Amino acid sequence: MFLGRVVRPGVDPEWLQSDRDDALAWQVHENRRCKSCGTHPEEWAEDKLAFHAHLDECKGCKQRERLAQSDGAKKAGEGVSAVMAHGSAADCLRCKPIPMG
Repeated sequence: MFLGRVVRPGVDPEWLQSDRDDALAWQVHENRRCKSCGTHPEEWAEDKLAFHAHLDECKGCKQRERLAQSDGAKKAGEGVSAVMAHGSAADCLRCKPIPMG
């Protein structure tokens, strides 16, 4: 946990070497989290019943999956992925409205 410290502009470094070391260690730790479910291996090692799963419906994921399965996405080939964009498709400069079926 970073509690902060007084920094004199132009005199004190904003990050001490120990701050940087701690931040890098934290990042290494966090990089081990599952990119899909967000759990960490250590959480499972400590408690085999630490989590359980629910089925949730996410409208954003449904839209992204629908687009990823579309003929246009299939024709585009490898290296193309569906991503979420903020706001309405009607207001998007990159696309025209997609029928929501």
